[in-house]
Amino acid sequence: MENELPPFRRVKKRFAASIIQNVLSGPRGCALLKLHEYEDGHYRAVFAASHFDLPAGRMLPSKSQWNTLKKRLKRRDHSLFIFRDYGAIDCDKAGISMRNQTCLFIDFGFMPD
Repeated sequence: MENELPPFRRVKKRFAASIIQNVLSGPRGCALLKLHEYEDGHYRAVFAASHFDLPAGRMLPSKSQWNTLKKRLKRRDHSLFIFRDYGAIDCDKAGISMRNQTCLFIDFGFMPD
């Protein structure tokens, strides 16, 4: 099947966390709220929208802001594979108790050598 992904290289959760924390850190601190590890070796980073500078009244980042985030991740580790599916997620569904808040997520894995 053409949409199948190769198996992801297994890395320690600490290593994956250090990369995503570095990219999601800024003057306001680190926006990472939770890092989920999946059986296939990929990760889901759930983070606060405060990572992005959003104009007043805007709840979600623009496509350009997402692309900048993805580029920053790829610069940190060229073996990163970033899933196409990213965006907003209910914080409660992500296991984060932030009532009636929207969190953001991005999924990534490390490609084999």
